[in-house]
Amino acid sequence: MSALKESTTKKLSIGGAVVAAILASSCCIGPLVLAGLGVGAAGAFGGIGAYRPYILAVAAMLLGGGFYFTYRRKEGAHGDACGCERPKAARAGKLGLWVATVMVGLFAVAPSLIAKAYNAGATRPTAAEATSTASAIILVRGADCEACAGHLKDALRKAGGFHDLSLDTKTQRIRVTYEPAPARLEAYVRAIDDLGYEAEIVR
Repeated sequence: MSALKESTTKKLSIGGAVVAAILASSCCIGPLVLAGLGVGAAGAFGGIGAYRPYILAVAAMLLGGGFYFTYRRKEGAHGDACGCERPKAARAGKLGLWVATVMVGLFAVAPSLIAKAYNAGATRPTAAEATSTASAIILVRGADCEACAGHLKDALRKAGGFHDLSLDTKTQRIRVTYEPAPARLEAYVRAIDDLGYEAEIVR
C-alpha cells in the first residue's frame, strides 16, 4: 500500500470512528441540541438507542484500524528519501488518533453521564408526599436510551403534579409517580407526544 493511500485510509478510519460515535449518541445529544434551539422533538431520535451497541462496535473497529496504521512497523520508504517517517507528521497523526479515541469514549458514555446529571438534581418526595401519590405505567415508543428519562421528566414536570419516573429501556415503559388529579395522565401523554414520542397509558 502506498504512503498516500495508507495515510488516507488511516484518516478515514479515525474520522469514521468519531462520526459513528456521534451517531450512536445522537439519541441523547440530539434532544439536548434541539432543546437549546427551542425545538421539542426529542422523539425524532427514538430508535437509535437500540442500535448503539452495533454502531459503537463499528467505531471501535475503525479506531482499531487507525491504531494499526499509526503504530505498525513500517517497511520501505514511507517518509522522506531515507525511508524515515517525518517526526512532525508522525506526532500529529498520533495526537489526532488519541484525541479521536477520547472523543469516541466520551460519546460512548454520554447517555449514562446525562442520565446521572438529571438524577443528581432530583429530589426525593417526603413521607407526606409519598402517601398522597399514585403511580402509573406509560408506554413511550422511542424511549430506548437511559438519557431519555431526563427529557421525559422535564416534560412531565411542566404538566404538573409530577414526582418521579423510572424508565425501562427494553420495554420502553415508564413508571410515573404523580399527584392524582382529573385527566392528569392524559396531560402526561400529550406532553410526551409533544416531544415527538408516541405515548400510551398501560395502567
